[in-house]
Amino acid sequence: MAELTSSNPRTGSKSKLMKLKHHLTPKRLLKMQERETPEGDSVTRRSVKKLISVRNVKPPVQTTAELQNTSNKMSRNESISSDNSPSKHPKKQRTPKNSGVSKNTIVKHLKAKRLSNAKIIATEGKSLKVPKANFKEHVSPKHKLKSKELDTNDEPEFDRKDASINDSWEMAVKRARGRPDGEAAVSLEVKRARREEKGKSGEDDQVKVHDVKKKEKAFGNKIKKIASKKVQSMKTASKEIKKGLKRKLSTKESSEEASKRPKLEELTKKERKKKRQMQNPNFELIVKTKHIWEQLRRHDLTKEKRQKLCSELYRIVKGKVKELLFAHDTARVIQCLMQYGSQEHRDGLFEELKEHITEIAKSTYASFFVKKILKYGTKSQRNHVFRSFHGHVRKLIRHSVAASVLEYGYNEYATATQRSAMMEEFYGPSFSLFKDHAQTTLDEILISQPNKRDMILSNMKEAIVPLVDKTSLTHTIVHRAFYEYFTYATAKMKADMIETVRDHLIHMLHTREGSRVAMQCVWYGTAKDRKVIIKSLKSHIVKACKEEYGHMVLLAIFDVVDDTKIVHKAILEEMLKSVHEVAMDQYGLKVLLYLLSPRDGLHFHPDIVKVLEQGDGNPTSKKDASLRRSELLQAVSPSLLQYIIDHTKELVMSNSRLLLILTILTHVQGDPTSAMEAISKIAAEPFVSGNLENFHIIEHPAGHMTLKKLIKNDAERMKEGGKVLFSEVLLRTVPEGALKSWAACNRGCFMLISLLELGHPTVSAEVQKELAPVKKSLGKMDFKGAQILHNKLSTSPP
Repeated sequence: MAELTSSNPRTGSKSKLMKLKHHLTPKRLLKMQERETPEGDSVTRRSVKKLISVRNVKPPVQTTAELQNTSNKMSRNESISSDNSPSKHPKKQRTPKNSGVSKNTIVKHLKAKRLSNAKIIATEGKSLKVPKANFKEHVSPKHKLKSKELDTNDEPEFDRKDASINDSWEMAVKRARGRPDGEAAVSLEVKRARREEKGKSGEDDQVKVHDVKKKEKAFGNKIKKIASKKVQSMKTASKEIKKGLKRKLSTKESSEEASKRPKLEELTKKERKKKRQMQNPNFELIVKTKHIWEQLRRHDLTKEKRQKLCSELYRIVKGKVKELLFAHDTARVIQCLMQYGSQEHRDGLFEELKEHITEIAKSTYASFFVKKILKYGTKSQRNHVFRSFHGHVRKLIRHSVAASVLEYGYNEYATATQRSAMMEEFYGPSFSLFKDHAQTTLDEILISQPNKRDMILSNMKEAIVPLVDKTSLTHTIVHRAFYEYFTYATAKMKADMIETVRDHLIHMLHTREGSRVAMQCVWYGTAKDRKVIIKSLKSHIVKACKEEYGHMVLLAIFDVVDDTKIVHKAILEEMLKSVHEVAMDQYGLKVLLYLLSPRDGLHFHPDIVKVLEQGDGNPTSKKDASLRRSELLQAVSPSLLQYIIDHTKELVMSNSRLLLILTILTHVQGDPTSAMEAISKIAAEPFVSGNLENFHIIEHPAGHMTLKKLIKNDAERMKEGGKVLFSEVLLRTVPEGALKSWAACNRGCFMLISLLELGHPTVSAEVQKELAPVKKSLGKMDFKGAQILHNKLSTSPP
């Protein structure tokens, strides 16, 4: 093995020896060790072997100065490792930069260093004895030996046989002194003292592997203690540094420095927001525009002041409108300028943004500016917006933000031609690219080009099916696309589409086309489809009853669904729980009337009846229509009669609910006597003619008409063989003398005339008997009702 040479044994050969310490024995380490004598001559292999073979060589006697120097160095090493006092050793005492050094890292470093030096010293110091008088000075204060362990009479002798031996001894001592706390020298001398005390001086001094392991364990325990103290001291030093920094920041100069560059986490939420806003290159411009906007949006501004502010605001934002339009705050500023600005300002804004209409329509905040253009812009500007949508309708309708802009323009400002142009993009690419202005509707296209029917329906299906699960399903333009598809699709196509949309029909009931689509699904769906549709309406029945178009779907369900039990359970029960709310609504009233008297011309327009008749020939319904209607009427009759009893006065005093009371009492299944008695009790209240504060039912505009209609309806009941007549119930309920008081007013006289004209013998006789005392008085009255009543009483047989 080649000799290792180095001018500095601490940085040269030692570092290489540490790398090989697990592979080489102490003897081989000694052979590889390169050291230099004070004269600069290298120690040869032979001199090293000679040094090892010498057993009884006494160590050279050190002078007092040398021993003192050795003691001072050992004390300094100990003080550096245990006491971190900066006043004693200012150069070596440094606060570590990183106070988070791991304890295991320090232990590993010190342990490796000590083991390496221990092996070298143990090999070189073989058979060398340290004088008793000087040994205590070599030992660190933390590792002093007991006196009995050092009790020996052996005095050191000096036998200088070779200068190289002395030099080797000095080098060994120098290395021992350089170790932290001098543990290697202590361990070596302790072992030698114990051997001498036991009388084992003649034993072999060769270092064995198990002795090295014991030393490693001992060193490890000591190093752990030292490392823990060092880590603790480093943490303490780190805390002191932080405290020192805080004390520095408390001074005036440090506080000014900190205020210039504060940390983000030290700022308040408002300050952090302002700091972020200041990073915007248009920050100052934004502040100015928002200040003007705060004044511009006030409602109490004069016209001159508002125009002045608009001119100033337009001057600031001109040329930067697009940059400001996409932010949540400045977008409102531009919208306000579009709303209150002059035509010149609006034209200027439009010219800057007209090439980016589609992009703006997709922005969460900027999309409202497109709506402002449609609302406040000129006709040419609106047309430009709709032309910008050309070719992008199918993409925009799938966008959550742009779909609302498209819907707003389609419903509020688009002409019939523009609506048809938007719909053509659902028919296929050829219709959106090559427009034929002569053909504007799908009906006209299919008449002129019937061979393209399948292609158009296929493209429509591809376009509308992805919209089923999106929020855009609520838009009118989508409903129209579905309606046109159902209108011209085959039975197989309809069945497939019904299965796709049956769970989502609740989102389509609020538009005309959407309600027609739902009705098509009810008419042409299977029994399973109808069941799913009815269940999807659950918890929305009352709202559907009050919809202008949604209530038509319920009428279609009443017409064609054979399973009346599920209709009663899912629809009627929920509706009857809120029957008063339904009855007070104009469209809810039609639902109740349809259950009582379906397709009656008195209640329903012929066009509505014509639409409902389209579902009569559906292939799914098997039950007879009259039986289906009878079962539904039987289900609602008790609840409707009870509703009249609970809300009698409110119903009889309402013109719009007059027909509902009449229809219920006419067509309901069951005994209507209790409901008739409730109405009669209101008529039996004391009547004072001319009381304007509290109208009696006889003088009330709607009340007296209710009584007249109910009395005339008794004629129909008599023809049908009805046993219960409202006239009989009324005369039986009112107190004696009530008919005389009714004859004091014009409307009361006409109500009594209705009783006489009914033709019922018992009723007519009772009326004549009650009015006989006032017959002469009626002839003297000048209002029309009294005169007619007087003539009736005079001509009627007694």
